Amino acid sequence: MTTEQAAAGAIPVPSGVVRAETPPHLQYLQEITALTRRWYIELTRERLNLLFSVMQPAIWLIFFGAGVGRTVDEGVIGTGDYIAFMLPGIIAFTVVGNGVAGAMPLMWDKEQGYLDKLMSMPIARSSIIVSRFVFMAALGSVQSLLVVIVALIMGVDLAAGAAGVAVMLAAAALLALAVTAVYCALAYWVPGHGTFFAITGFITLPLLFMSNAFVPLDAMPAWMEAVALANPLTYAITAMRTLVLDGWEVDLLLPFAVLAAVSVACLAIGTYQFGRTTAERISETGQ
Repeated sequence: MTTEQAAAGAIPVPSGVVRAETPPHLQYLQEITALTRRWYIELTRERLNLLFSVMQPAIWLIFFGAGVGRTVDEGVIGTGDYIAFMLPGIIAFTVVGNGVAGAMPLMWDKEQGYLDKLMSMPIARSSIIVSRFVFMAALGSVQSLLVVIVALIMGVDLAAGAAGVAVMLAAAALLALAVTAVYCALAYWVPGHGTFFAITGFITLPLLFMSNAFVPLDAMPAWMEAVALANPLTYAITAMRTLVLDGWEVDLLLPFAVLAAVSVACLAIGTYQFGRTTAERISETGQ
């Protein structure tokens, strides 16, 4: 042991012995965990934001369901419980809103230069965006679970039971992955936050209302039904609504298959756009 090592309290390593290194897959998991913790700390520091983001979906369910439910024709929606009918729509609405919120911190990182600092660290670049997906899926699951609990308190009877709730959360997580990936890709593609908010404000509500969130497909005009069938939200809502109203049906397979395929495609788009943006920034800064 050298004098410097002794002063620093270092542990000598015998000659011929190689230090064990963390396997790449474990290192990648550690990076995602650390970055996810960063998102969690940022959210908990804004306690009002945390409170409103968790409670808002339940408030939508209570006021929107109780008010609009009185004006809806039971023969049109196929059930006398409009709150049960719109429960999946409220969850989808929550996920879409989270998609916009999920992309914003990444956009601020890009604009404020913090993204360049992250890329200068010895971490996998994909861990940055994957950590955001993981965090938003977890937050969306908590919100969705709270909405389901409120719906149960309001008297909604879930045909699929407790196991169906878990599958509904899985559908919400897949949808959160797809929506967050698309909005993150948009955040990295547009030149600034002004353009980002203009585009998201233009497409977010039409994305929701051009689905079967609040109106069944067979009650729509033909052109609107065609648009709804091309909307990924429709398949997530259909899967969750089947679990709520009908229970375990074979019809669940198709919407889940479509939703999974869309999520994979959106993840590929988001990852590609992130890789392209980081590559351009590295070439510009000469890192």
